[in-house]
Amino acid sequence: MIDLYTQRMRRGAPAWLAGITYLPFGLFSGFPMIAMPFLLTARGVSLDHVAAITSVVLIPTFTGFLVVPMVDCGLSRRTWALIWAAWLGICAAGGILLLDRAAAGHAIGFTALLTAGSLGAQLYGSTMGGMTPNLIKEEDTAAASTWLNISNLGGLGLGGQMGILAVGHLGLHWGALVVGTVIAAPAMLLFVLGRERRVPRGFGETMRRLFPDLWAVSRTRAALIGLLIFITPAAPFAAINLFSGLGHDFHTSNATTTWLTGAGNSLLCCVGAFVGGWIADRMDRRTLFVGTGIVAAFASIGMAFGPRTAVVFCVGVGFYYLMAGINFVACSAAAFDIMGVDNPLSATQYALLMAACNVAIETVVVSDGRGYAHFGAKGLLMTDALFSLVTGAIMLIVIHLWGGTGREHHVSVDAAAEMV
Repeated sequence: MIDLYTQRMRRGAPAWLAGITYLPFGLFSGFPMIAMPFLLTARGVSLDHVAAITSVVLIPTFTGFLVVPMVDCGLSRRTWALIWAAWLGICAAGGILLLDRAAAGHAIGFTALLTAGSLGAQLYGSTMGGMTPNLIKEEDTAAASTWLNISNLGGLGLGGQMGILAVGHLGLHWGALVVGTVIAAPAMLLFVLGRERRVPRGFGETMRRLFPDLWAVSRTRAALIGLLIFITPAAPFAAINLFSGLGHDFHTSNATTTWLTGAGNSLLCCVGAFVGGWIADRMDRRTLFVGTGIVAAFASIGMAFGPRTAVVFCVGVGFYYLMAGINFVACSAAAFDIMGVDNPLSATQYALLMAACNVAIETVVVSDGRGYAHFGAKGLLMTDALFSLVTGAIMLIVIHLWGGTGREHHVSVDAAAEMV
């Protein structure tokens, strides 16, 4: 009999509490995605160089799943989550301390530290993603996805603005201390949330059987179609990573850009997440995921061909953030559908699905940067839009013709036992 679960646990943790424990992930992500472009461009670094640094920092978002199996074994997932939350705080603080060196052309240490933090964020998010279906009721997955994305996207905006303001008002040393502490602190909520009732495998056994076991929980049509949809750049929302450095192209003041890409980002993404949670209970979550990318593409096109004014920038970016909030709720809800409950490799499978999304994001971030280098703001925005329009249309056809319901049968303890 498999040793991963000793018994089925009683699920009933509040969906909102399960969701907001993702805050360390969102708060940390706000630094490389929002604060870093602003702080580096303000120090004279070109946006295409910032995009190059960002593309390296994002590498763990699609390769991190290779080491995520460690959180399915050895220590409890709650313990792993606490470890990685502390690591995120350390990496963000270190990145702030190295900002001036990075701006002076010595960016290797800065980039390496943020890349290590990005890996920690993937491990933290995957650990929480693996735990969540086992802590909440089945009917609460959309609600948990809503709160998860409020934490991720709202936290991203708050974390980004916190990084900008902390460095600007407190300086590098005190700013590093404040940012690092605030990022790690929300993980203490894990002691309120509770833990899974499971006895993890040993690390050696898990790694020895990783690929056969992962294939056993990923070979269904729902899982394979979901992986295909996530890995194609149909709805990457990659420009979120670059908007804070784009304000000057639209003659937008630093104060407005900081507010919009920080607090404004958080507010609009949270509104989108609430709307997305409601919609995700009423339509195919994969269609919602792809469709929001297509809709957001028209905001990018409008910005590309509209006048270079602060109003156009604020309206276009604001609408983009709203669609992003809906999109990420659909993404996580669709992933929970695929994983089911009592999945012995849930953290690993969650990481694999998110890695697929991040391959798409990485592809478009690099392409957006090249578009900016050759054609300025219009090149960046049109590159971002065309990816979503073309690949999104193809993925909607795939969903319609071959997608099925998108919901996986739950992986029972007995079914999982057959894998070992």
